[in-house]
Amino acid sequence: MEEEVDTSVTRNGRNTTGPGAVAEITRESAYNSNGDPFFLHSSDHPGMMLVTTPLTGNNYLTWSRSMKIALGAKLKLGFVDERIAQPDEGTTKFELWTRVNYMVTSWILNSISKEIVDAFLYTTTAKELWDEIAKRFGESNGHLLYQIQRDISSISQVNESVAKYYTRLKRLWDELTCLMPIPPCTCGSAKAVADLHSFNRLMQFLMGLSDCYENIRSQILVMEPLPSMNHAYSLATLRFPMK
Repeated sequence: MEEEVDTSVTRNGRNTTGPGAVAEITRESAYNSNGDPFFLHSSDHPGMMLVTTPLTGNNYLTWSRSMKIALGAKLKLGFVDERIAQPDEGTTKFELWTRVNYMVTSWILNSISKEIVDAFLYTTTAKELWDEIAKRFGESNGHLLYQIQRDISSISQVNESVAKYYTRLKRLWDELTCLMPIPPCTCGSAKAVADLHSFNRLMQFLMGLSDCYENIRSQILVMEPLPSMNHAYSLATLRFPMK
């Protein structure tokens, strides 16, 4: 009886065809779905754009938030926040790390506006590139705080829909919270601070509504207790659902 010949083909030490291939591919898929930060999908390439809006310098907060979400979804956030340290040179893991590091670096560079990207081309790692961008655009908190507070104080609905107006306002609130987060507190004043924070946002929202919302604004202001920001938004949209 002739001996059966194994015609399986291997890729990186794993069977891809022939006897045992299905089990091997299943094991590979399970391994890659177990959170391996060094795994690159076949669709990943250096020219990928992970965010829709590139970094221009004036949008650092929203850009960095979007990039963190995108990198986190690809299990690559550790390459910019030092959770994935650079292995020793000469090791197999170092080669894997270098490959993925170059890929993440390319993704970040691709997300920077063409007008300013040349200033970052010679950084050596994704972490160094990320830190350089943060130093350039993320440390001028005084100017950013002033600009955000100014925008909040001057924002108004004008002819926009309530949804669009509220979205602009909430984006400013979120940016302000990112720069000035409320310190955690376990004392009895925590609720009072949160209530004051909510009150200020409600007043800002109501002050910016157009004059045609005067009736609903007055109704909200006489409610006891005052509604939450989300409730007030719902009341305004129900009043003029097409606005």
